[in-house]
Amino acid sequence: MALTDEDSNKIKEHLLKQLSNFPEDKRKEIKKQIESMNPEQVETFVNQNNLGHLGSSCIFCSIVGGQTNSFQIAEDEKNIAILELNPLSKGHTLAVPKEHSKEISTHTTLFAKKISEKLEEKFNPKEIKINEIEIMEHKLLEIVPIYGDETERSQASEIELKNIQEEILKIEETIEEPEEEPSIIEAPKIKSRIP
Repeated sequence: MALTDEDSNKIKEHLLKQLSNFPEDKRKEIKKQIESMNPEQVETFVNQNNLGHLGSSCIFCSIVGGQTNSFQIAEDEKNIAILELNPLSKGHTLAVPKEHSKEISTHTTLFAKKISEKLEEKFNPKEIKINEIEIMEHKLLEIVPIYGDETERSQASEIELKNIQEEILKIEETIEEPEEEPSIIEAPKIKSRIP
């Protein structure tokens, strides 16, 4: 199915909005490539990169719907928390409302705060910033642990993301001290009596 010029332009617009997720030194080159693509090239790019969702809905809706893989670390009835693919720091997470919306609900804000507490407990950053962002017209909250050595975003490998996911989801084993065995008190020895 050939893309119309309008569909192609929408997809290119979505791709250009994602430039901040790439390393700064690559952004100009990527922007130039995206802008120079004709509708056939955009369609080929979409097919090669399994981005079929760009023509109809947003990436986050496809993650919520299970069509796109993610590294999920938490979920409730209205939100999911996934690891950012191009993180600024270890544990950089996105709190994504399951419903596509241009507004952040109180429920999502509380969900993000719970996630930030979990990240603080696991990784002990200096602080955690929660930022409201919008990608593909889907509002979400970005939860960024700050350690003090952040410079720029970089693409994380699947192995790195899987390891961080496992670290966050790992249930802390509580080490119970063995109960002390009851001490046996010896009864005083009584001299035998002769009647």
